[in-house]
Amino acid sequence: MKKMARLVAVLLCICMLFTSCTPAETTEELSADSPKVQNLEKLCKVWGYTKYNHPAFLLGEKDWDKELLNLIPVVSDAKADEVNDILHEWFISLGEIDYGMSTPNSTLKEDKLYIQADISWIKDDTYLGKELSEDMQKLGPIPAIYRVNAPVNYTANSMGTRVPDFSNELLYEDMDYRDQDYRLLGLFRLWNAMEYNYPYLDILDDNWHELLPEYIARMLDGKNQKSYELTLASLSAKLQDAHIALYNSEYYIMEAGIYGVPVEIMQAENEIVVSKVLKEDCPLQVGDVIKELDGKDIKDVLAERMEYISVTTEGKFINQIGRYLMRSNHKNIKVTVLRDEEKQTLKVKGEMEYYLMQETAEKPYEILDGNIGLINPSALQPKGFSSVMSQLKSTDGLIVDFRQYPSDFIAYDFAEYLVDGVKPFLICTTSTESKPGVFSGNIKYSGRPENSNIEPYEKPVVVLMSEKTQSKAEYTIMSIRNGENVTVMGENSVGSDGDVAYLPLPGGINMSFTSQGIYTPEGGQTQRIGLSPDIEVHPTIEGIKEGKDELKEAAVSYIQEQNAK
Repeated sequence: MKKMARLVAVLLCICMLFTSCTPAETTEELSADSPKVQNLEKLCKVWGYTKYNHPAFLLGEKDWDKELLNLIPVVSDAKADEVNDILHEWFISLGEIDYGMSTPNSTLKEDKLYIQADISWIKDDTYLGKELSEDMQKLGPIPAIYRVNAPVNYTANSMGTRVPDFSNELLYEDMDYRDQDYRLLGLFRLWNAMEYNYPYLDILDDNWHELLPEYIARMLDGKNQKSYELTLASLSAKLQDAHIALYNSEYYIMEAGIYGVPVEIMQAENEIVVSKVLKEDCPLQVGDVIKELDGKDIKDVLAERMEYISVTTEGKFINQIGRYLMRSNHKNIKVTVLRDEEKQTLKVKGEMEYYLMQETAEKPYEILDGNIGLINPSALQPKGFSSVMSQLKSTDGLIVDFRQYPSDFIAYDFAEYLVDGVKPFLICTTSTESKPGVFSGNIKYSGRPENSNIEPYEKPVVVLMSEKTQSKAEYTIMSIRNGENVTVMGENSVGSDGDVAYLPLPGGINMSFTSQGIYTPEGGQTQRIGLSPDIEVHPTIEGIKEGKDELKEAAVSYIQEQNAK
């Protein structure tokens, strides 16, 4: 073993000498099952688990990035029968497993545990070797340590819920993209952060562990900023989370094209339809069905965008991909549409602006014909909700348009007006500090307590929902739909709910992702599948063409019918 330790030390010195002079660059194409990729896959998993569990890193005694960068060249070129010994020598070099305290962490003493990370490989001594397997199993549970220098800390938000904080991770904004070690650092950081901090690994279409060797091979085959950023984007898209975005990633946005068609779009009857034209000189019309973009079928264009932009399901993409779909690298864009059952190919002058495809309103509320109130959540003023409800208390019904994204958090305030008594409305799971990759759940309650001085709203309430309904809007709907007079109408929501966390990645990128699990009070899934309406209503192509808001019209009719009974 001492001989092996000396060998590792010599190799590390040689590696550091060469990497300090010339960035490592790869020229061979590698498959996911090549020895080099398999070695690096094992390194990624061992390093990541150690990073989030070992006191040397949790207490800030060792630089986790530097340790990895030193190991990559040694492990990648080692023989298969040497890798476990190299990793074991590295593991024991980190020092004793001493957290400096023995106070048990209390984050597991909650209603239910949701285990996400698969760490069964640690107990497989045929995979790790007996010595490494036994020593890694000595890690944790982690006591209630002071995490100020740890790779991840957990900070409480305004609601008192823990959110992972990765602010100790370095951005390496001036990284050399030719250096495969730094490219792998970005990949390994992302994969492990999600392995131990993403609440929905169990419902992905792809196995997170099986994706790792594929993306190691892709990262090794790349040589520049574009390949690096798009590899990270592609892996993040596999999380099927509508909260995923790569901020400050140049190619993540540019891949879709620098010029945009100045329209807003929506889905109707399984088609992509123009819902608004934003420039007078644009030849497209409201109600046009988009069939091709620059001669390519629009469904194929959509599939290309989904490679790099995360959506919960292929059928719900407007919130995430809408602003990137109608884009091209050609200034003059050819758009083929179906208009009045006739195909037309039109030339559109592209704009560099991005159109957000979000529903907005100018006023926080309106009173429609028939004395029906309409709440526009996107225009609500912070802490102004009680004033809105005061103005609407004498209406004969209420429509709440959660096709818009709320500007204020009203989930609990609104429930006091609509829900008689305090009732459970969801389970929220958060990362446990003592066991990375394990989430603990708490039931959330909302409604009007007995001692409340709130005057309840007792007329019919219709909540509008569509494929644009996401996150804060979904949370609020779950809270208020317990009301006896509340009916949810429209289409299934997006299915991405829970507070967002941000992961810094090499190259100056910040990746957002959902950091909490949101389930029904019975423990049922909401992520990806979304919330289901009580009454389904879908827009039609003809309705869009005529400028109708068919969901709102259906809500008005429903309220009038209820009042007529």
